[in-house]
Amino acid sequence: MQLLEEARIVLDKYGYSVSSLGEDMLQFEDETLMGFICALPLESILQSWCDRQDDFLKRNATLLRNSSLKSWNLYSVFLSSEIPNENDKKGLDIIEEDFRASRKVVHAAIETASDVVRALYPFIPIQNIAALEATDSLRRLRDRLTALPTRAVDVLLDEHISEESVLKSFQEAHETKAN
Repeated sequence: MQLLEEARIVLDKYGYSVSSLGEDMLQFEDETLMGFICALPLESILQSWCDRQDDFLKRNATLLRNSSLKSWNLYSVFLSSEIPNENDKKGLDIIEEDFRASRKVVHAAIETASDVVRALYPFIPIQNIAALEATDSLRRLRDRLTALPTRAVDVLLDEHISEESVLKSFQEAHETKAN
């Protein structure tokens, strides 16, 4: 899979201006944030992340000086399709925990377009992953209200009863703990 091409598709979809910084890097920005994405083997990420971040900052220094908002919303994103071993995971964690200059987002073992979207969650709108039908929502709500008397739950969820009646019936059912 072409990680950068998938990332470009996602960023374009959400209105970012995207440009290529080479065969393994993209730059993206909107009115409030900017950053770059590198798609590299894990070893390259672990060895070059700091230099790549610093190069990006130097290349965009003038823009960042003139945009205080973007200078506080910088992202360095590193993606890899390789599966990390335990040592790699520790190294990737160290990168993400480095808060100098930009926010770091590091994802490995990327295999699908959905994996790319998940990696880009920090700067795309919240995704509604599951659409629930009303009947499913009501069933789930009933399942969560098991501590209440069954009659009280039935009254609460009956759409044909007025609000005043619901409150009265719910209170009565709850007071008597009737099921």
